[in-house]
Amino acid sequence: MKQRPAETLVYGLGRSGLAALTLLHDQGHTTAFYEQRQAGADIDAALALGARRVADPATESFALAIAAPGVPIDHHDLVALRATGTEVIGEVEWVWRTTPGVYIGISGTAGKGSVTRWTADTLAAAGFDAVAGGNIVPALAAVARRGAVHVVELSSFQLERCPTFRPDVAVLLNLGEDHIDRHGSVAAYHAAKHNLIANLDSSSTLVINDDDPVLRVWADEAAASGVTVRRFSLKHAADAYRNLGGRIVMDGEPILLADELHVLGDHQVANALAVALACAAVGAGPSAITSGLRAFTGLPGRYSPAGHIGDVRFLEDSIATRPLAVAAAITATPTPLVWLAGGQGKGADVSALRDLVAAKVDLLVAFGASAAEFETAFGDLVATALVAEPDGRATMRRAVGIAVQHLAESHGGVGNVLLAPLAASFDQFIDYADRAAAYREAIAAFQTLERSS
Repeated sequence: MKQRPAETLVYGLGRSGLAALTLLHDQGHTTAFYEQRQAGADIDAALALGARRVADPATESFALAIAAPGVPIDHHDLVALRATGTEVIGEVEWVWRTTPGVYIGISGTAGKGSVTRWTADTLAAAGFDAVAGGNIVPALAAVARRGAVHVVELSSFQLERCPTFRPDVAVLLNLGEDHIDRHGSVAAYHAAKHNLIANLDSSSTLVINDDDPVLRVWADEAAASGVTVRRFSLKHAADAYRNLGGRIVMDGEPILLADELHVLGDHQVANALAVALACAAVGAGPSAITSGLRAFTGLPGRYSPAGHIGDVRFLEDSIATRPLAVAAAITATPTPLVWLAGGQGKGADVSALRDLVAAKVDLLVAFGASAAEFETAFGDLVATALVAEPDGRATMRRAVGIAVQHLAESHGGVGNVLLAPLAASFDQFIDYADRAAAYREAIAAFQTLERSS
């Protein structure tokens, strides 16, 4: 077996791997990389940095390996590397080890992208040198800099390769089901999420959703070990909560009305509470927090208005691929409601949604690879229409058409259409943003037809 002292391997390129490789190069490390694809812009960029391409990492040994989050942690190559004594970590772990600064780590089953961007924007407007990265675009290694406040969105895939990561502030928003196809069980998925707080100590602050029973237990355990715990709630008084008058209250002081937020739904109110506590934990004052909460207008692909056709309102939440996120979107949407769902299934148990679907949904339009699965799961509760178009754009045009026709025939042309897919996009689209774009294009096409008729 070849031994190349002090050489660091990046296993898997893409956005995260290339950013890690670039940072390693800038730090003066000797680097190598493995990528299964034969060609790509990231491969060209890696070679231009002078990194050595590795054909079979299992035949070599390295000082360190940084594995991209898309690579399962138990992949046989990573197992083989660990067997040679190579430490295998992730990009976020490496940035934290080598780039001094303040770190706010944000995770949860739903909402972490919005909270990451919202927190970073609020801190930047307040005068902090704040950067956002991680699971959100861009990768953390692409924006990290010495002395900055690093606001990091962390997926379960990233957290399972962060063995020593200890953020100054850890934010846990909620726990549901996701990525069961990857982790194998809900318990394993939750264990990966727990890595965010595994290394916290008395210098750390934990911000948690006190309405989540599992997180409440985790918070109690952290508090017992000396961690400062800050709790938010939509149900009762806490360090940050919404009172009966509809005001967001932090540390006993009202800071703004929830209706002043420019994002929709109770789940976004909960996100705002988390943002407020995270920003306060690194020194932002109440007035700056109020301004930041009020200014945020949401992220593309998250729950937001997507247009009107007459009195039919369209809402788009293309990133809602988990039951917890879909439940929040359905709860936030008024009736009558047509729900568009489908794509590449992720192995989650959707049965927890049945009562909510029965109570709120008038018609389910199911599409993509999981269409038949969703019809089986919910067809006994609500009317269901299947879209069998093989092309993603055609799928969205057909789904929008069915929704508009149903609301015209059954509700006098009044109602709401929600795209909350409960599935990944890769069967018919590049990613969730491409699916969102196709949905909005379909709405725009119908708007054009309406104006010309």
